[in-house]
Amino acid sequence: MDIQLRGELWDNDSADVLRWFGWRDITAPMDIAAGLEQAGGEDVVLLINSPGGDMTVGLEIRSMLRRYRGRVTALFQGFGASAATLAATGCGQIRSEPGALLCYHNPSGGAQGDHHAMGRAAEGLRNARDCILQVYAARPGSCSKEELIELMDKNIWITPEQALSYGLIDGVETQEGTGAEQLADPAAFLASGCRLRLTAAMIQQYRQHLAGERQQEEEKQRARQALARLRALAHY
Repeated sequence: MDIQLRGELWDNDSADVLRWFGWRDITAPMDIAAGLEQAGGEDVVLLINSPGGDMTVGLEIRSMLRRYRGRVTALFQGFGASAATLAATGCGQIRSEPGALLCYHNPSGGAQGDHHAMGRAAEGLRNARDCILQVYAARPGSCSKEELIELMDKNIWITPEQALSYGLIDGVETQEGTGAEQLADPAAFLASGCRLRLTAAMIQQYRQHLAGERQQEEEKQRARQALARLRALAHY
């Protein structure tokens, strides 16, 4: 069975809001959980085309895949970057289509405050980097942590063959009946660094939408109850 991991990685609640606004290329932990439940222990292929997203979401999905009782293989199809590469490490095998674009980089974040706050933020990001290194280095055949740090510091797209040389994936699919290797759409390549923005106004609008839906459902329920009482009186 195939399970899709497409687009940016978001937590469940944020994904609900963004989907209501029309975005479809989003993956949340609940999507992977639903796919694994449907698979019911059968072998699974996780099809990945994702520029990444929330680091903790990637790690949560990784844990879900590690705990799944069936065999799981990851296959990078287009983009395989950032938090998506963390999710993939939960699979027994990680493979890539030729021409996929892969990226392994340091975590990033924002901070505000004085120099003490900036120092704490920098230390926290280094600690997050070390957590990522533990995940990558735990794979059999992985290169040294020093080499991984050098790669993550570069923050560049690499080929599947390069990822294989670092021990970050297990193999590259063969090309049968195709010509030259195809890279992902250049327009998508340029856009991949621009993450969707989830604003407070969007969240408030979504909450108002949910409140309106609940009110409509309550009104329908009251109408059904009134109709039921009228029918009961008609048969009295």
